[in-house]
Amino acid sequence: MLNISQYDLTEIIQKIKQKSPFELKDNERSRSWSLRVIISKLFYSLDYENEPQETRNKITQLLLYHGQFSREEINEIFQSSAKETTAYSREFLKNHPEVAIAEAKRSKEFPDEAEEGEGERPKEIKYIFPHYG
Repeated sequence: MLNISQYDLTEIIQKIKQKSPFELKDNERSRSWSLRVIISKLFYSLDYENEPQETRNKITQLLLYHGQFSREEINEIFQSSAKETTAYSREFLKNHPEVAIAEAKRSKEFPDEAEEGEGERPKEIKYIFPHYG
């Protein structure tokens, strides 16, 4: 039996396209770990830095299309890897123009305007996964 971490990205995509099952050990821990590896490899192959939520959506759709994992299992993996940050992605700034304006004022271009109205900065959710070889 092939270890799931040994699947390369091409094999993962092929299995998804063909809807052929990933080989998993018959226990919940192995299933969860295998799904984490699959999501990680897909995540890092996409534009995760600029579009973390869109990347999550794409991966969720791919895996639901494949059919071996449930939305709940997929969401659980993403939630366990979620981190809050103020290092905003383009996607976040595009969806939150008020944050983009505030960030521009904080930049060196407008140093005098940065201090007025300073408050709690909104947090973006990004995902951190281990890299698997």
